[in-house]
Amino acid sequence: MSDPRIRAIPDIHGHAKGEHRPFAEERPIAYSARMLFLWFYHACTRGWPRFLMVADHVNFLTFEDPGAVSTVRRALKLAEAADLYGAAETAGVDVGHAAVVSEALHRGMRFSIGIEVDTDPRSRPDAQNIIDAMRPDGLIRSVHFLTIDHPEKGADWPWPFDNPEFAELFGTVGTDRTWEMYVAKLLDEVEKLPGQIVGHFYVPARFGHWPEHKKLEGYEERVLDACVRRGMAIEFNTRFLYRDHPEDQKKRYLDAYKRLLKKARAKGVPVSVGSDAHSPKDQGGAFDVALQVLDVCGINELVFPVNGRLARVALRATREHLEKIKRHPERTHAPGSSITGLGRAELGLPEEVAGPRALRPGGARAQRPSSPKRAPKPPRAKPLRTSKPLRPTKKASPKRRPVTKKQSKRKVAAKRAAKPKKLARKPLRKRAPALLRKRKSTKKKAAKRRR
Repeated sequence: MSDPRIRAIPDIHGHAKGEHRPFAEERPIAYSARMLFLWFYHACTRGWPRFLMVADHVNFLTFEDPGAVSTVRRALKLAEAADLYGAAETAGVDVGHAAVVSEALHRGMRFSIGIEVDTDPRSRPDAQNIIDAMRPDGLIRSVHFLTIDHPEKGADWPWPFDNPEFAELFGTVGTDRTWEMYVAKLLDEVEKLPGQIVGHFYVPARFGHWPEHKKLEGYEERVLDACVRRGMAIEFNTRFLYRDHPEDQKKRYLDAYKRLLKKARAKGVPVSVGSDAHSPKDQGGAFDVALQVLDVCGINELVFPVNGRLARVALRATREHLEKIKRHPERTHAPGSSITGLGRAELGLPEEVAGPRALRPGGARAQRPSSPKRAPKPPRAKPLRTSKPLRPTKKASPKRRPVTKKQSKRKVAAKRAAKPKKLARKPLRKRAPALLRKRKSTKKKAAKRRR
């Protein structure tokens, strides 16, 4: 690899569920923790891309996916903690696989799991529940279907315009009409639905169907303005560059992306790079060409989705970065950390940074001038130990004689005599004669009623 910065380019677009099958045979495919762990393992054996996100299509989602994603995230945490046996058992892989991933995580590699959300009519009606349960790190917004009037199928037919099985319908619909519907559908999704990245903007030109230059520039402006309003990034998709396509089409594709990325940089729209790999061998595909395009456009920072936010990754340490680090040494990360993507040696920076803590030639820190030491105090003379006087013993109390039965009766009688006597209550007649008369009258009345 000629330029070490290629390793630091984040790959935000990959499909672990494999290559596309014929349209009639495509079915939802369930994730497994082993599948996802081995997808990251292949990148670790290669050593790059240092930042990698897998994002499969929403129409392939199943109910097993959230559990598999949660399991592989737990396995990656165990691997980062150097618990190789725990990571291997959790992900269902060999200990050797877990050792390779653990070493890569310690070198600074990071992995995310996202979803490519498109307009596929085959998506499950409850797909949103699965997405919420997965808690994806990022959402890629894209369009793969357009609603057209099919000459045989009738009106409102979903057309997979980027599928080679249905490419002949471009002659029926027309290139200009296809681009108009595509841009309108993409803008509608970007404005109304959540997402972090707009994926492969030039996908309608896959088979060489390009609109007029002036119209294409207008479409680019509208999409970038929507990204500014929504705070989304634009993707530089490299799949077209490493697949089997004519060289003249690849050149036109690169020219279009150079123009788009320059406009994005001028408007302040973040840029991301994705290989759109459907196999581990295609991870980071054509990133050497992508780096040349980024240099031409003057782009040094890319974005990588982490927990629903776009983290920035610097490809090289510039003078601005170094001055920013000197001004705010505690708030920013030093060049060569996992945030910048490369080590200090790979960036061509000195291993030791001259700062407020100067280093001695031997490598140890310079000692601060110490204050004069105080004279030690003379030790105190310890008093001689003498035998302690014996404590006076208590006099033994005389033994009490057992209490007899007669003595106990006398004590009870004495206690009763000491208690104050209660006053005798007055008879009922003296207390309440009126009450007695009332009771007698009620009794007489009751007797008369019985008679």
